Amino acid sequence: MDKKRDLTQGSILRNLIFLALPIMFGMLLQTAFNVIDTIFIGMLGANALAAVSITFPVVFIFIAFASGLGIGSTTLVAQAIGRKDLKKADNVAEHSLLLAVVTGIIIAVLGIIFGKYVFVFMGATPEILKLTLAYSDTIFVGFIFLFIGFISQGILQAEGNSKTPMINMIISVIINIILDPIMIFGLFGFPALGIFGGALATVIARSIGAGLNIYYILKGKGIIKIKPRDFSFNTKIFKDIVFLGAPASAGQLTISIGLTMVMSFVGVFGVHAIAAYGVGTRLDSLAILPILGLTSASIAIVGQNIGAKKIERAKKTIFYSTAISSVLMAFVAVIFILFPKPFFDLFSSNEEVLSIGIAYLSISAFAYPFRGILMSIAAGFQGAGKTFLAMITTGIYWILIVLLAFFLKESFGIKGIWYSILISAVLGSAITLIVYKTGIWIPKELKEIPA
Repeated sequence: MDKKRDLTQGSILRNLIFLALPIMFGMLLQTAFNVIDTIFIGMLGANALAAVSITFPVVFIFIAFASGLGIGSTTLVAQAIGRKDLKKADNVAEHSLLLAVVTGIIIAVLGIIFGKYVFVFMGATPEILKLTLAYSDTIFVGFIFLFIGFISQGILQAEGNSKTPMINMIISVIINIILDPIMIFGLFGFPALGIFGGALATVIARSIGAGLNIYYILKGKGIIKIKPRDFSFNTKIFKDIVFLGAPASAGQLTISIGLTMVMSFVGVFGVHAIAAYGVGTRLDSLAILPILGLTSASIAIVGQNIGAKKIERAKKTIFYSTAISSVLMAFVAVIFILFPKPFFDLFSSNEEVLSIGIAYLSISAFAYPFRGILMSIAAGFQGAGKTFLAMITTGIYWILIVLLAFFLKESFGIKGIWYSILISAVLGSAITLIVYKTGIWIPKELKEIPA
């Protein structure tokens, strides 16, 4: 694949697929960090599995900020490239990386200080709280690398290069696979660190992946050219990144808060329910990987075409992304609904965890195609610079989940929580589609431009 693919020219569908495929694979590997940790740590017992499971929504809250900043920088860099303003693209990339470092440090500190109180609120009992903190505090320390990784990956994707971050992710995942069993169980003379070892392995692997991305950018091998010695702080660029990134982060934060609230509802039903829901959310994250790849590609393609004032190409990109997403998610849903047990067997052999988890997957998987529609259209909004609109539509979906789960769990028990996910996906996708049809996501100066 051409590392400098012009996303404003040629076949829209081909551009979408060629850019999305490496991103999909890269995100599969990104998810592998959590999955691999969960598989190995699950071997330590139900308490260890519950400890990791309960950290996931909280860690995701902070990942939301990294993801939002990544979306903001991707959008601005892509639009600048579409306008052929490469100096602006370089400046945005420089400011984005600086913001990643500062924000990563701040959020790591906040996570370590306040994480304990949040975990207790979510239902962490004394028997799993110590394990939870041993894992989460280490992950928080490594957040600076997570932020740099998200931003650097977004910069490369904005210029049409999804192959390089994929290769770097492959390297980091291989390192994680090697280090996990060594550090968790103490192989080859290394001390057995248990759950702390799993977290440490992940941080080391992520730091290497982020470092490789930065090395590529600093070498000037792509469109973006960064020279730290020539950097000059520009308040407007910084504000633009934050202006676009803040709603995107808020939208991701809404997801995180929603996951946290749902976990607090699930926590009422015991440790096994927490473990089952934790595994279920990881399977969900695997299921939506193709969609995340398509949406990331869509943001870059829509962004470049908006910058080039090619609104019809932007619209077609959103259409193709949405159509492909819904079909792929329907396919994954069928597999999970028909064969849920083998997937849960990978994470736990506890019969109660399996029973609760299979019920979760058998209901929530029906929501997948609708989630694909919602996520694809929201990505189009982000690429057009309407990150606030994407935040609203995503927020509505998660607010619906929390409200419905709160009431349905009283009548239907834990299955009521699972039903709330399905109902909210149907309603949320319908609302998002209606918003798209109004055309309010299109920049005013482009509405009158003919195809």
